[in-house]
Amino acid sequence: MPRLASMPSSDSDVSLPNAPQPAAAEAPTVADAPPVKPSVKPENPLLNLLLNVLIPVVILTNLNKETGFPQLGPKGALLVALLFPIGYQIYDYWLRRKWNLFSFIGFLSVLLTGGLGLMTMSAHVFAWKEAAVPLILAALIFFSHKGKKPLVKALLLNPDMLDMPKVEAAIERSATQPGYERLLWTSTLLLTASMLLSAVLNYFLAMYFLADKTPGTPEYTAAIGAQTGWGYLVVGVPSLAMMAYALIRLFKGLKQLTGLETDDIMLPR
Repeated sequence: MPRLASMPSSDSDVSLPNAPQPAAAEAPTVADAPPVKPSVKPENPLLNLLLNVLIPVVILTNLNKETGFPQLGPKGALLVALLFPIGYQIYDYWLRRKWNLFSFIGFLSVLLTGGLGLMTMSAHVFAWKEAAVPLILAALIFFSHKGKKPLVKALLLNPDMLDMPKVEAAIERSATQPGYERLLWTSTLLLTASMLLSAVLNYFLAMYFLADKTPGTPEYTAAIGAQTGWGYLVVGVPSLAMMAYALIRLFKGLKQLTGLETDDIMLPR
């Protein structure tokens, strides 16, 4: 009697030759991963200071004579001195691909300085130009407060450093939105006051250095250089101190409103 083939013990032992087999799950590859947004390179403060202040001041104050080597003359010194901050702005934008409103206003101020110097405008015109830039910033900061994107947030609540989604979620969760709005309004007033102080100091500093100088002369060009250098000390230090106070006050207020600690508010570096 022929021997019967043994039957499979379960359905799982049956293998049909043409039955489609389930495809194995593919492991995710690097190509399937979501693209990582490249981080913006931080600005080099030493290079900024060197190209925007130190080198132009040296050129304006020491290379403005009409004769002798390597003297450039008043207009030549002004043109060469302007090449450094203009070149830096272009280089910085190419490197970091980031050029905000304040960078643009600063760049425009440099061009106006060069234009007024080359046109040999009077000291009063030059002084009003120096005051106009912070006045424009003060108006933008103040009137943007009621808009969708208050400039105080762009200046003090940097999303590259602060975890703003977490902060705003904590504010909504703790129902402290009115306190948050008051905090932003106070910070807006402090920044506006800082810009107004800068405008006043810029005007009187320019008049102090340029009032008794004849436009188009080496002395006038040297005075522009001196005013530029001293401006970063006489104008910059008080303005930065007020901005630092506004930032510290805002940060302290955020901690009180949200209950978050510093490490929770700051993004991991």
